[in-house]
Amino acid sequence: MEVTASSPGKINLGLWVGALESSGYHPLLTAFQAVDLWDFVTARSDDQMSLEVKGSVDCGLVPHDERNVAWQAARALAKHCGKEEAVALQISKNIPVAGGMAGGSADAAATLLALDALWECGLDDSTLQQLASTLGSDVPFSLHGQAAIGRDRGDALTAVAIEKPLHFVLCPSEGALSTGAVYAEYDRLSPRASVPTAIDPAFLAAWQAGDAEALAPLIHNDLQPAAISLMPELETLATQIEKAGALRAAVSGSGPTMWGLALNAEHAGEIAQALRADGITTWVTQSSLENPRLRLSR
Repeated sequence: MEVTASSPGKINLGLWVGALESSGYHPLLTAFQAVDLWDFVTARSDDQMSLEVKGSVDCGLVPHDERNVAWQAARALAKHCGKEEAVALQISKNIPVAGGMAGGSADAAATLLALDALWECGLDDSTLQQLASTLGSDVPFSLHGQAAIGRDRGDALTAVAIEKPLHFVLCPSEGALSTGAVYAEYDRLSPRASVPTAIDPAFLAAWQAGDAEALAPLIHNDLQPAAISLMPELETLATQIEKAGALRAAVSGSGPTMWGLALNAEHAGEIAQALRADGITTWVTQSSLENPRLRLSR
């Protein structure tokens, strides 16, 4: 028997980062938005652990062993449920790799769901979320999907009800940025940073209403200056995206994927067409408004 589960990529419409704490983590306040790009994980019973990765994006940087967070998710679930670490995992990737869109976290979340079904563990949402939080700060949101405010390490989530989707143009970079390197550069640039106690009500209202024009000037990412410091060409790309008509351009998470906000689907298509004419790779997508639980098929 085999089971397939899927999880969406994300962007951070807002990301505020505090100074490094003694715990080794940075406190966060972030506006997580799932987008309609999905990775799929198929799990099949086998006599040993194995992992295969393919997809519509460049997967050259994705490890095929225990370094992969999906492998770690399988190991964590096996230990929790008392199962043998004997499963063949196949990941089909559509989320840009090492792009700040939580593709690895999506794979881990989909693995948890697929193996919970395959092994008939019957874990409740709370237990799955607890397991997810041990695997990485973004994994709980990858289990949650849709839209949420993240606090603490980003793993303490509050769901946000979205009335209307936002539309985006994604521009992945040819290079990659290490999350650790971006945070280290952030620490150098902002050693005494602090985090707001709450998201601006105007930001929240525009986000929920899908009001791109009202939201555009409120978009924020504390990690963007650090990402640009390490990869200066991102600043040029942001200028190109806005010149093509985007209301605002921003780095997703720690980067280097850059996204532009559009008025609607038609406008996003026009922005993408202008960027492609300049030789820039683009994806057009929108907020994912699907059920916050991940899609599961047997």
